[in-house]
Amino acid sequence: MGEPAPDAIEAVFRRESGRLISVLTRLLGPQNLQLAEDVVQEAFIAAMRDWAAHGIPDNPPAWLMTTARRRAIDAIRRERTRRTFAADLAKFLDSEWTLAMTVEEAFGEPGIQDDQLRMIFMCCHRILSPENRITLILKTLCGLTVPAIARALLTTEATVNKRLYRTRSALRGVQFEIPAGEELPAARDTVHTALYLLFNEGHLSTADKPILRELCRDAMALTRLLADHPEIATSDTMALLALMCFNAARLESRLDDEGRLIPLDRQDRSRWDRALMEHGYRCLVRSSRMDAVAASRYHLEAAIAARHCSAATFDTTDWVSICHLYDRLLEVAPSPLVELNRAVAVSYRDSPEAAIPLVEAVARAGALPNSYTVAAVLANLHTRAGSIDRARPFLQEALARAATPHERALIAAQIDHAATNHH
Repeated sequence: MGEPAPDAIEAVFRRESGRLISVLTRLLGPQNLQLAEDVVQEAFIAAMRDWAAHGIPDNPPAWLMTTARRRAIDAIRRERTRRTFAADLAKFLDSEWTLAMTVEEAFGEPGIQDDQLRMIFMCCHRILSPENRITLILKTLCGLTVPAIARALLTTEATVNKRLYRTRSALRGVQFEIPAGEELPAARDTVHTALYLLFNEGHLSTADKPILRELCRDAMALTRLLADHPEIATSDTMALLALMCFNAARLESRLDDEGRLIPLDRQDRSRWDRALMEHGYRCLVRSSRMDAVAASRYHLEAAIAARHCSAATFDTTDWVSICHLYDRLLEVAPSPLVELNRAVAVSYRDSPEAAIPLVEAVARAGALPNSYTVAAVLANLHTRAGSIDRARPFLQEALARAATPHERALIAAQIDHAATNHH
């Protein structure tokens, strides 16, 4: 039997990591998160040895669950005189008569989903900073290694390790539970924001690769967990899932054969995932049938994405409707990037000349001092307006500010395309 492919094993580990750590954190308590991660790591090492010798089993998740359960029992026996475990389970874990049964019950399938939801809310606890929430989600729920997290967040491994250390320390007094009553809405909003940022990091990465599909998949899987829970899901949850579906549906058309980003106006729309788009529409419909005080940023961004998905070609895009939605988005969630995106929509609804003053106003406000996007948009607009000489300095500025090779390649491609179309 041939040795199993490392990529196949890594994919199994990543898929199961969040489930295993969630169950173990439920058993051991948030104060022992590092111990939970160590137990999972031991199970993965055992799997690598066994699967290298005997091949990947027919049911890898079940194999890992069984191994992690045994390792958890060993760890509890080894550590129970030195540690306190989950308060409501401690007396059962301290007794040999009830230890194995309690651990086995915790690893039963019905409770795993609830444990994952508890884990999501713990990772997004209000005492954690936004960057620490994302780092913890990537490590515990998405199963990324420290080097992979550092690449995804464009930081150093040392910084990631410091964040994880501070975060584990901060969680020592936190309850492993889904917030209830008055605490739930604010906690849920924090979770929505973290998953939105996680998806965006995958959709247009700051790392060397322009798209990190696995982050998009993980963000969607975690959002589905929220959406499937009747006491947690809200209209915002469904709108966020719809937005992810619409954007994920276009992933396969966003890269060329060399791995370079393809602008929206040149994507092969026959490659868009129709099933995902339909699911996005269903989520929007469900969202509209749930209680909502007003349209949130997720509703409006999902509606914009839906307009793009429903256009058979770039030229038939409903820019009038998209501009209207951006007007509302500026009221609900104003930001320089929303202003910039609205200006681009105006350039297609009216003309590039009409949009240039709008972008110049964003530039004067200085809210995006280190970003290449303002200069890139101005270069594009001036090129489409026929002012190649005016476009050139903005193009040079955008290329100089771009942080990654794929950003520079995309800027150059957009300007070339605009210049070709103009001539």
